[in-house]
Amino acid sequence: MEPILSAQGIVAGYRERKVLHKVSLDMLPGESVLLIGPNGCGKTTLLKVLAGVLRPEQGRVLLKGTDISRVFDDRRALLGFGYLMQTQSIFPSLTVDENLHLSFWHRNGNFKDQREYILSAFPMLKPMLARRAGVLSGGERQALAIGMVLMRDVDVLLLDEPTAGLSPKAAATILQAVHDVKVKMALSTVIVEHNLRLVHEWVSRVLVMNQGRIVAEERDPSVLLDHERLQEYYFG
Repeated sequence: MEPILSAQGIVAGYRERKVLHKVSLDMLPGESVLLIGPNGCGKTTLLKVLAGVLRPEQGRVLLKGTDISRVFDDRRALLGFGYLMQTQSIFPSLTVDENLHLSFWHRNGNFKDQREYILSAFPMLKPMLARRAGVLSGGERQALAIGMVLMRDVDVLLLDEPTAGLSPKAAATILQAVHDVKVKMALSTVIVEHNLRLVHEWVSRVLVMNQGRIVAEERDPSVLLDHERLQEYYFG
């Protein structure tokens, strides 16, 4: 099976500060890949390169075998990328329905049908459609942010700490909904998430990053429950 997404020899950073050093990965269709590692190791930077927000200094990003390294994030969204950043991309002064409609503008299809699908995945949003997004709870805001990403045609979903700041119950609800959508839409996902005990049952492969490099790969997600192994990965 050919990879849906590849990164080859990625070197990237911010001005003079190099963050990623020759990072390579391949992701197969339908995979859920979790990136773990200590703070500052390059996880978010790698997601930004994959999403097209940050252009690599060296290396290539390929989608279904096509080099998209010079394609910016807005165009990558049209090619099938969905990217949830750490900062929520909602419009607080607009209603939930208006937020969903705004994220649908470039999609071919029926808005109401897609909205109903999103509401079935995130049912907590259904009674909130007429409510301003700024008054939603943290879990409801995150559900809306993910729903907005999924209002577009998405093949590859990039999630940067989707449960940050949420209660354990809200976090579990969000991760379950993301998993259900992933299965139904046959998405490939790359996730950065610190709540390892919750996320371990939803991922198929774990990549360990340290100092801007991928230093290990685990194909058994139960490693995320192994405290001693995690200490070794995070603290050396």
